Amino acid sequence: MTISKPSTAEDFFEIGASGRIYRRDFVIANLLERYQQPERHDWPCRDFSIRRLAENLYLLNYTLDEPGRTTLRTTIWQSSGGSWKIVFHQGTIAG
Repeated sequence: MTISKPSTAEDFFEIGASGRIYRRDFVIANLLERYQQPERHDWPCRDFSIRRLAENLYLLNYTLDEPGRTTLRTTIWQSSGGSWKIVFHQGTIAG
């Protein structure tokens, strides 16, 4: 079995730390724009946990320490035929 690069589900959406909802096309366009002039980020991630929600569906939680703020991150991943797709992502500013 060959494992492919992760991709994004067609109905993917993200809830940003601001509480705004971002659809797949916006997120991809934003990332492509950012990667035209990449910045070095050495932001530590910690407290990883993963939980199986259903067959081939997993919830990933972690903490991201960014300059000036800490965010709690939640991502839902789906596995199908050796391929992983991100279904949902949320960042929440930690108190």
